[in-house]
Amino acid sequence: MKIKKGDTVEVVSGDDKGQRGTVHRVIVGRKVIRGHTPKGVRVVGTNPEKDRLVVSGVNMVKKHQRRTGDVKTQAGIIEREAPMRVSNVAFVCPHCQKATRLGYQVLESGERVRICKRCRQTVD
Repeated sequence: MKIKKGDTVEVVSGDDKGQRGTVHRVIVGRKVIRGHTPKGVRVVGTNPEKDRLVVSGVNMVKKHQRRTGDVKTQAGIIEREAPMRVSNVAFVCPHCQKATRLGYQVLESGERVRICKRCRQTVD
């Protein structure tokens, strides 16, 4: 996945279209086989269709939380960010401040860096 934690992204589809935010968490979709394994589940690889992001201030949902036993949990209606699909956001370049796609470029030192497809500047 080209988008990482801490990147600024812009929502390109859905109810929050046009909003920008910082990526809090990246959830990589795993391809799982359930069967006769010691723990019951075996991870085979990644599934890009299940890749999701949690973006600050975007895709807010209300969760009705009730107190659970002696644990001091916050009770009532809690508003928090819900994960959204990676395909619904676009990376915002820190140089040109526009939503863009990302590419990779291999430097002479062998290091692989991300580049903006619009202005050709390195992002990392």
